[in-house]
Amino acid sequence: MTYTATQVRAQAGAPGTGMRGAAVASAGIAVAGWVSFGRDLFGIGGGLTLLYAATLGLSFAALFVFTGLAVRRTALRGFQTRAMTHTMLIASGGCAFLLGLTLPDTTPTGLQTIISGPSEPALGIAIGIANPLGVIGIATAIIALVLAIRDSRGRVTLVETWNEEPAA
Repeated sequence: MTYTATQVRAQAGAPGTGMRGAAVASAGIAVAGWVSFGRDLFGIGGGLTLLYAATLGLSFAALFVFTGLAVRRTALRGFQTRAMTHTMLIASGGCAFLLGLTLPDTTPTGLQTIISGPSEPALGIAIGIANPLGVIGIATAIIALVLAIRDSRGRVTLVETWNEEPAA
Protein backbone atom coordinates (compact mmCIF):
# COMPACT_ATOMS: atom_id res chain seq x y z
CA MET A 1 0.00 0.00 0.00
CA THR A 2 1.42 3.40 -0.96
CA TYR A 3 0.33 6.87 0.00
CA THR A 4 0.69 9.84 -2.33
CA ALA A 5 0.00 13.49 -1.55
CA THR A 6 0.05 16.08 -4.30
CA GLN A 7 -0.53 19.81 -4.11
CA VAL A 8 -2.91 21.06 -6.78
CA ARG A 9 -3.42 24.74 -7.54
CA ALA A 10 -6.98 25.83 -8.34
CA GLN A 11 -7.83 26.58 -11.94
CA ALA A 12 -8.79 30.16 -12.68
CA GLY A 13 -12.36 30.82 -13.72
CA ALA A 14 -13.83 33.76 -15.56
CA PRO A 15 -12.24 37.05 -14.50
CA GLY A 16 -14.39 39.29 -12.31
CA THR A 17 -14.66 43.05 -12.17
CA GLY A 18 -12.74 43.65 -8.96
CA MET A 19 -15.46 45.87 -7.50
CA ARG A 20 -15.26 44.07 -4.14
CA GLY A 21 -11.65 45.15 -3.86
CA ALA A 22 -12.62 48.75 -4.48
CA ALA A 23 -15.35 48.43 -1.83
CA VAL A 24 -12.83 47.00 0.66
CA ALA A 25 -10.40 49.86 0.02
CA SER A 26 -13.18 52.47 0.32
CA ALA A 27 -14.43 50.91 3.54
CA GLY A 28 -10.88 50.94 4.89
CA ILE A 29 -10.52 54.64 4.23
CA ALA A 30 -13.88 55.27 5.91
CA VAL A 31 -12.85 53.16 8.90
CA ALA A 32 -9.55 55.01 9.17
CA GLY A 33 -11.38 58.34 9.02
CA TRP A 34 -13.79 57.23 11.74
CA VAL A 35 -11.02 56.06 14.06
CA SER A 36 -8.99 59.20 13.43
CA PHE A 37 -11.60 61.95 13.31
CA GLY A 38 -14.90 60.44 14.53
CA ARG A 39 -14.74 62.28 17.84
CA ASP A 40 -14.78 65.61 15.98
CA LEU A 41 -18.30 64.81 14.76
CA PHE A 42 -19.43 64.80 18.40
CA GLY A 43 -17.49 67.91 19.41
CA ILE A 44 -14.91 66.16 21.56
CA GLY A 45 -11.95 66.20 19.19
CA GLY A 46 -8.81 67.28 20.93
CA GLY A 47 -5.07 67.02 21.13
CA LEU A 48 -4.88 63.28 20.49
CA THR A 49 -6.68 63.42 17.14
CA LEU A 50 -3.53 63.91 15.07
CA LEU A 51 -1.75 61.16 16.99
CA TYR A 52 -4.60 58.74 16.26
CA ALA A 53 -4.63 59.78 12.61
CA ALA A 54 -0.88 59.24 12.25
CA THR A 55 -0.88 55.84 13.96
CA LEU A 56 -4.20 53.99 13.97
CA GLY A 57 -5.72 55.78 10.99
CA LEU A 58 -2.76 55.19 8.71
CA SER A 59 -2.45 51.58 9.87
CA PHE A 60 -6.10 50.74 9.21
CA ALA A 61 -6.08 52.63 5.89
CA ALA A 62 -2.92 50.92 4.63
CA LEU A 63 -4.05 47.44 5.67
CA PHE A 64 -7.51 47.80 4.14
CA VAL A 65 -6.24 49.40 0.91
CA PHE A 66 -3.63 46.67 0.38
CA THR A 67 -6.25 44.02 1.21
CA GLY A 68 -8.63 45.66 -1.27
CA LEU A 69 -5.94 45.52 -3.96
CA ALA A 70 -5.38 41.83 -3.25
CA VAL A 71 -9.14 41.11 -3.36
CA ARG A 72 -9.33 42.97 -6.66
CA ARG A 73 -6.36 41.02 -8.04
CA THR A 74 -8.06 37.78 -6.96
CA ALA A 75 -11.21 38.64 -8.90
CA LEU A 76 -9.32 39.84 -11.98
CA ARG A 77 -7.36 36.58 -12.08
CA GLY A 78 -10.56 34.55 -11.89
CA PHE A 79 -10.04 33.09 -8.42
CA GLN A 80 -12.45 33.12 -5.48
CA THR A 81 -11.91 35.07 -2.28
CA ARG A 82 -12.56 32.69 0.59
CA ALA A 83 -15.19 33.40 3.21
CA MET A 84 -12.59 33.60 5.99
CA THR A 85 -11.00 36.62 4.29
CA HIS A 86 -14.34 38.42 4.28
CA THR A 87 -14.97 37.37 7.88
CA MET A 88 -11.65 38.85 9.02
CA LEU A 89 -12.38 42.08 7.15
CA ILE A 90 -15.80 42.40 8.78
CA ALA A 91 -14.34 41.63 12.21
CA SER A 92 -11.62 44.22 11.73
CA GLY A 93 -14.08 46.86 10.56
CA GLY A 94 -16.40 46.12 13.48
CA CYS A 95 -13.57 46.40 15.99
CA ALA A 96 -12.43 49.64 14.37
CA PHE A 97 -15.94 51.09 14.56
CA LEU A 98 -16.19 50.24 18.26
CA LEU A 99 -12.67 51.56 18.76
CA GLY A 100 -13.76 54.91 17.35
CA LEU A 101 -16.54 55.01 19.95
CA THR A 102 -14.22 54.23 22.88
CA LEU A 103 -11.02 56.14 22.03
CA PRO A 104 -10.43 58.92 24.55
CA ASP A 105 -9.45 62.42 23.53
CA THR A 106 -8.27 65.40 25.53
CA THR A 107 -10.73 68.26 25.86
CA PRO A 108 -10.83 71.35 28.13
CA THR A 109 -12.86 69.31 30.64
CA GLY A 110 -10.45 66.34 30.56
CA LEU A 111 -10.51 62.99 28.80
CA GLN A 112 -13.75 62.05 27.01
CA THR A 113 -15.01 59.30 24.74
CA ILE A 114 -18.02 59.32 22.47
CA ILE A 115 -19.97 56.77 24.49
CA SER A 116 -19.03 57.82 28.02
CA GLY A 117 -18.33 61.53 27.99
CA PRO A 118 -16.21 62.71 30.92
CA SER A 119 -18.06 60.72 33.61
CA GLU A 120 -16.47 57.95 35.62
CA PRO A 121 -16.60 54.92 35.82
CA ALA A 122 -17.87 54.77 32.22
CA LEU A 123 -14.79 56.64 31.00
CA GLY A 124 -12.42 54.14 32.59
CA ILE A 125 -14.36 51.21 31.21
CA ALA A 126 -14.40 52.71 27.69
CA ILE A 127 -10.66 53.36 27.81
CA GLY A 128 -10.11 49.80 29.06
CA ILE A 129 -12.10 48.39 26.16
CA ALA A 130 -10.38 50.57 23.55
CA ASN A 131 -6.97 48.91 23.79
CA PRO A 132 -8.14 45.33 23.12
CA LEU A 133 -10.41 46.56 20.31
CA GLY A 134 -7.46 48.26 18.63
CA VAL A 135 -5.22 45.22 18.96
CA ILE A 136 -7.89 42.82 17.70
CA GLY A 137 -8.83 45.19 14.87
CA ILE A 138 -5.26 45.53 13.61
CA ALA A 139 -4.57 41.79 14.05
CA THR A 140 -7.65 40.74 12.08
CA ALA A 141 -6.79 43.28 9.36
CA ILE A 142 -3.32 41.73 9.06
CA ILE A 143 -4.82 38.24 8.90
CA ALA A 144 -7.26 39.42 6.20
CA LEU A 145 -4.37 40.85 4.19
CA VAL A 146 -2.40 37.61 4.37
CA LEU A 147 -5.45 35.56 3.40
CA ALA A 148 -6.28 37.93 0.52
CA ILE A 149 -2.75 37.67 -0.85
CA ARG A 150 -2.94 33.87 -0.65
CA ASP A 151 -6.34 33.94 -2.38
CA SER A 152 -4.93 36.05 -5.21
CA ARG A 153 -2.41 33.32 -6.01
CA GLY A 154 -5.08 30.64 -6.30
CA ARG A 155 -5.93 28.18 -3.58
CA VAL A 156 -3.77 25.12 -3.19
CA THR A 157 -5.43 21.89 -2.16
CA LEU A 158 -3.82 18.66 -1.11
CA VAL A 159 -4.92 15.57 -3.06
CA GLU A 160 -4.28 12.36 -1.16
CA THR A 161 -4.42 8.90 -2.70
CA TRP A 162 -3.87 5.40 -1.42
CA ASN A 163 -2.76 2.84 -3.98
CA GLU A 164 -3.45 -0.74 -3.06
CA GLU A 165 -0.96 -3.13 -4.54
CA PRO A 166 -2.01 -6.73 -4.96
CA ALA A 167 -0.68 -9.14 -2.37
CA ALA A 168 2.01 -11.49 -3.70
